[in-house]
Amino acid sequence: MQIVKEIQSKVYKDYFFIKGKVDIDSKYFIEKIKKGCSDKDAINYQTNILGGHTSWKYFVEDLKFNKVLFKLLDYLDNNLNLPSYQLTECWGFQCHLGSKTRNHNHSPMIVSGVIYLNEHPQILEFTDIDQTVKPEKGSFVLFSPFLNHGCNRNHLDTVKYGISFNMSLS
Repeated sequence: MQIVKEIQSKVYKDYFFIKGKVDIDSKYFIEKIKKGCSDKDAINYQTNILGGHTSWKYFVEDLKFNKVLFKLLDYLDNNLNLPSYQLTECWGFQCHLGSKTRNHNHSPMIVSGVIYLNEHPQILEFTDIDQTVKPEKGSFVLFSPFLNHGCNRNHLDTVKYGISFNMSLS
């Protein structure tokens, strides 16, 4: 065997990470997630979220969700220079005792995000950029999809609820 060249290095890349709070009807969405995680189309424990998981497109056409999302997208449109995008996936999740989210990313999407529906100590960690998001009612993060993120195991009897979404090129 002959090695001609080996390079081990990092490539620095521009990214965005936007954290905030938005008004949201948590009760409506939590009830809908509970139902969605019981549906035949649910994908519980089959994704990077090792917990309750609705179908991938569960909230894509939900009018209440889109009204919340439009506020976030208005900020993106006014402050970032992104290519034209569209909502591709939007799912709800519930993390019970023992649930966790494997470290992962959402490449090749254009925008990813999560909106939390209740307060919970199981934080979302962005390992590439040393940032965290603490779940609280209406707390959200919008981020570059190539950023790795995940959550350690839920050690409490309380459930964490949220909605995640991805935007792709339109």
